[in-house]
Amino acid sequence: MHIVTVSEMRELEARAEREYGLTSPLLMQHAGKSAADIFQAHLLPQHALPGCDILFLIGPGNNGGDGLVVAQHLEQAGASVTLYRWKERRLTVRSKEIGEHDVASALNMALQRADYLIDALLGTGHSRPLTADMRVLLGLVNDERARRATLRIFSIDLPTGLNADTGEVDPGTLRADHTITLACPKQGFFFFPARDYIGTLSVGSIGLPAALESSLQTEMLTDELVRRCLPPRPLESNKGTFGKVMLFCGSRPYPGSAFLAGSAAGRVGAGLVTLAVTEQMHPIYASSYHEATFALLPPERAESFERSTSLIEHLAGYRSLLIGPGLGQAANTREVILQVLEYLRSQTEAARPRLVIDADGLNNLSALERWWTLLPPNTVITPHPGEMGRLCGGTTVSGGSIDRLELARTKAREWQVTLILKGACTIIAEPDGRTRINWLANPALAAAGTGDVLAGMVVGFLAQGLSSFDAASAGVYLHTLAAGIVSEQLGSAGMLASDLLPNIPRALFACQKNLS
Repeated sequence: MHIVTVSEMRELEARAEREYGLTSPLLMQHAGKSAADIFQAHLLPQHALPGCDILFLIGPGNNGGDGLVVAQHLEQAGASVTLYRWKERRLTVRSKEIGEHDVASALNMALQRADYLIDALLGTGHSRPLTADMRVLLGLVNDERARRATLRIFSIDLPTGLNADTGEVDPGTLRADHTITLACPKQGFFFFPARDYIGTLSVGSIGLPAALESSLQTEMLTDELVRRCLPPRPLESNKGTFGKVMLFCGSRPYPGSAFLAGSAAGRVGAGLVTLAVTEQMHPIYASSYHEATFALLPPERAESFERSTSLIEHLAGYRSLLIGPGLGQAANTREVILQVLEYLRSQTEAARPRLVIDADGLNNLSALERWWTLLPPNTVITPHPGEMGRLCGGTTVSGGSIDRLELARTKAREWQVTLILKGACTIIAEPDGRTRINWLANPALAAAGTGDVLAGMVVGFLAQGLSSFDAASAGVYLHTLAAGIVSEQLGSAGMLASDLLPNIPRALFACQKNLS
C-alpha cells in the first residue's frame, strides 16, 4: 500500500482520466461506495445501520462530493441522514429541507441526537488555515463530544484542517475516531501532530488501476506487505536451513542487551543463535538463555586485535551478525568494532555475514570522521533520534515530525545503508529512495531494551535470507505488532522489553493469518 503526497495523488487522478478514462465523477462514485462499505463494516456486528442517526458536514469541493455519495448509500441502507452543506448554510434532515431561519437551531438539534458525525468538509488539497466560521462549526462538534462521549467522528479522506503533506493541523481540526482515507494513505498522516488526529485508519478504493502506483517509492507497512517478505518454512528443514546468527553485544554493565537481542533473533525463526561473550560473562548468559550457543572471547581488558581475531575466527558459516547493544564505548571496544568491519569489507558478498549495527555500535562509530565509509555493503543501522543526531554530527532529530522523512532518505543514500530511523512511526529508507513507514505507533515501546529486541529481530530475519530492506520491514512491523498484543493485556504502560519475546511468534502467526 503506497503512501502519497498531495501532488502525487493529483497526478494519479490525472493519469487515471488521461490513460483510463476514469473521470472525477466516476472516481467519486467509487470512493463514496467504498467509504460507505467501510463505515457499515465498522458498525457490524455490534450495531445495525437502520436506526443510526448520522450527521454529515459537507464541504464545497470533491471531499464534500465524496461525502454526498457516502450519505446516499447509507440512507439507502436505512440510516437516518442529516446533511449540513457548510458553504450554502443548508440543512437537510431526512430528505427534508430546513428553512434558512431555522438552520442554526435545527443543526444544534441534529448534532445533539447524532450517533455519528461524518466530516466531509475539506480534503487533501486544502492547506490554508481554516476560516473563522468553519472553526466555529467544528467547535460546536467538539463541545458536543465533550458533553457526550458516545458521539463518534468519522473523517472522509482526512480530518478537516489537517495538512496531508506535513502533518500540521489547524487549531480547529477535529480528532477523528476513524479516518477513511481514499486510494492511498497520505504522507502527513505518519507524523505528529497529525498522527494523533487520525484515529483508526482505513483505506478505501476509488477504482484506480494498480499499475498507476508503480512509480511510487513510499509504502505503508501492512500485514500483506510483511507476509510477502517472510521466509518460507519448508517441511524438509533443519536449523541450518534458517541460518546462524552471531551477536557481539553486551558487557558487564549491560548484560541484558545480548539476552534480549539473541532471544528475539530466535523468536523470529533463526535456526541457531550464538553469543560472542567473554568467559567471565558466559555463566550469566548460560543460566538465563538455555537455547544459545557461545563463542568465548578473551577478556574485555585484552588487546583489541586479540579480541577481534577471536570473534572473526568464529564467524565462518554465520549468515548474519549484530554489533552494538550493550557493548559500551571503551576505546578498546571501538577498535574491535573497526577491525571486524575491516575484515567484513574484505570478504565477498557470499562469504560475508549480513550486518546490523545498533546502539553502542552506532555510538562508537559516530565519534569517527566519515564513519559510513567503514561499513560493508548492505549494512542495516537502527538509530533512535538521539543516535541519529550523533551520526549526523550533532543534528537534532525529532521523534515524530516530518523533518525525519527527508533526513532518513538523504542519509540512507549518502551512507549507502538500510536505515531504520526509530520513532513513533518508524521510517525505513533504502539508498535507492525506496521508503517504508510504520503506522503502528505504541507508547508501550518507550522502554529500555525494546530497541535491542528490534535489532535482534532484524538480524534474525537476515539469517533466514531476507534482503536488508525486507528484514528491516518485517522486524519493525512485527515488533510493534507484538507490542500491541502485550498492550491488549497490560495497557500502554509497564511493559518490559522481555514481555515482547514470547509475543513475537504470536505476532508472526497473526500477520500470516490476518487479512490486511
